Amino acid sequence: MKRILSAYPLFVKDPYFSFWADSEDFGNNDVIFWTGEKKGLYGILRAGGKTYSFTGKIRGVTPMRTKDIKLTAFTTDCTFTADGITLCVSFVSPLAPDDFEMMSCPVCYIKCEVSGCENAEVMLALREDVCYSRAGKSEMQGGEFSCGNFDAAFMGLSGQAPFSHNNDASCADWGYFYLAGEEARYVSGKEFYSEICCSDYSGEQRKFILASAKNGVVAIGHDDVSSVRYFGETLKGYYLNGHGMPEAFDYVFRNISAASEKLGRFDSLIRRHAEIYGEDYYNILAASLRQSIGAHKLVKNGRGELLFLSKECCSNGCIATVDVTYPSAPLYLLFNPELLRGMLVPVFEFAKMPVWIYDFAPHDVGTYPVCCGQVYGLNDDCKGLGEVIACGENKSRFDVFALPPNRDMYKLDSQMPVEESANVLVLLAALYKLHGDMSLFESNRKLLDSWVEYLVRYGLKPESQLCTDDFAGHLENNVNLAIKATVGIACYAELIKATGQEEQYKKFRAVAESYAEKLSALGENRDCLPLTWEGGDTFGLKYNLAFDKLLGLGLFSRDLLEKEVDAYVKRQNGFGTPLDNRESYTKADWLMWSALLTDDVNKRKKIMGAVADFIRSTPDRIPFSDWYDSITAKSMGFRNRTVVGGCFMLMLWEQKGK
Repeated sequence: MKRILSAYPLFVKDPYFSFWADSEDFGNNDVIFWTGEKKGLYGILRAGGKTYSFTGKIRGVTPMRTKDIKLTAFTTDCTFTADGITLCVSFVSPLAPDDFEMMSCPVCYIKCEVSGCENAEVMLALREDVCYSRAGKSEMQGGEFSCGNFDAAFMGLSGQAPFSHNNDASCADWGYFYLAGEEARYVSGKEFYSEICCSDYSGEQRKFILASAKNGVVAIGHDDVSSVRYFGETLKGYYLNGHGMPEAFDYVFRNISAASEKLGRFDSLIRRHAEIYGEDYYNILAASLRQSIGAHKLVKNGRGELLFLSKECCSNGCIATVDVTYPSAPLYLLFNPELLRGMLVPVFEFAKMPVWIYDFAPHDVGTYPVCCGQVYGLNDDCKGLGEVIACGENKSRFDVFALPPNRDMYKLDSQMPVEESANVLVLLAALYKLHGDMSLFESNRKLLDSWVEYLVRYGLKPESQLCTDDFAGHLENNVNLAIKATVGIACYAELIKATGQEEQYKKFRAVAESYAEKLSALGENRDCLPLTWEGGDTFGLKYNLAFDKLLGLGLFSRDLLEKEVDAYVKRQNGFGTPLDNRESYTKADWLMWSALLTDDVNKRKKIMGAVADFIRSTPDRIPFSDWYDSITAKSMGFRNRTVVGGCFMLMLWEQKGK
């Protein structure tokens, strides 16, 4: 069986609804949640008087053999065989980014076709552990209902405690999972095994829900009850804010054909624009889209503003992290800038609160799913502030946003002043240059005036401060960070030029040009720009040059950009060029951004080919890891992060750049 991905998305909607297969042998292995935790999710076929499993390992049930796997941007399409029977299954996650209703409706489904047998029936089953993270939570409640053209069953913990923890790599210990089909039931473990494999497995005490259909369509849904705590306001998911789960299933079942056509057109667009770079690029994009969107939650606040809130999966669990939004942005700039606006709104809202007393942008606004104010880089005496035992050992933070300005909350050496301030300015300029949207710039001008002045003062030779790539430690005079600051200043200049302030434009443009000239000079008599101003035998990926090229700012010459890429290709290992000379690890998103710097298609293919090889070869069978070793292909710990939306940078260039 040809391997395509490190793990295959099955049903992906948001950080608490995300199921994956970590092997090509679907029917003989447990399904995992994005965290890597094994979950009781089963795909079952009844045909010819026998029962088979095609997803998830079930004691006493014959697994089907996986004959073929294909990917689209929204589906994982598999062919399974057993005893002369062929089963074709499409695992569908309807996540069209230009359709808020479809994207936020918390329902996924399978579409199946069976040949080689008559009167076949497909089934999905869920064991109660999909409803919680911690073992031993066995007090469940559930039931069944009929709703017109489908039946449904549901279950969840009997003690519902929304927001009872803000852990990183964990599922929610609240909410209800649903299954819907022609028939659906809520049963005991004993009943489940008795029905599925005619075995009285009395050792299984957990509850199950199951749904079946002879028409080949079975749906799975999740109601998280309360989706986000937003600065003291409890918000439901975008779709469920005004709809219930019965309506959600009805919406999906009624629109199967229309959804298939829409998703198919979207996928064809992606496939067509990936053709110039070949199958490798398409597979990278197919691996990225569901993961990136599914690491967010779409909601509206009380003022009706759209919020698209990221979870910083497997790096610290923060919500609305600015240096996660920045690398994610190409996907959303390409397909729906409203989603990018929805990532930035909470950052501005928190930055205007009295507790944020600093003249630079914050890093985050809390820990998913609670926007409680920045939790990154808290002072030692504030780390435990408001942490309370809420659900076993789980902890949830106090609303730090509500504290007064005289409470010094944060360690300055743990902040990212240049990084985050420049990130915001670059993204606002991208919204304007690519989509004509000045709204966030105009409504947050006072903050942005302060942030750009910070970049002017400290951006050219940044002091030893944290940046997004400091895995090997802080760097003083970081050249890539200085490039980001320079591009950020130029972006601010473009934004104020659009408001008619020509003199201010000239002032900041001159600063950016001066900084770019000084930085470019560092590459003289070298094959690339150094890692820091100190030079030496150093290098690093200067991916922050990408927006200079994309937005047509013209700060750095095309010759410099080509020279950089030549140096990266020369230093490339089997799975990519290292992030810098200090270690052999790299970042998939930054490699894809670096590929934009060259105009040579073959160089681009060489860079992206290494990323595709990583996805096919890594020994870690987890959702797409953006941080990995360029020699061994081993993940360095990140998984399921939304930053892989950055892999769409080249497609964004083909569509919006040039």
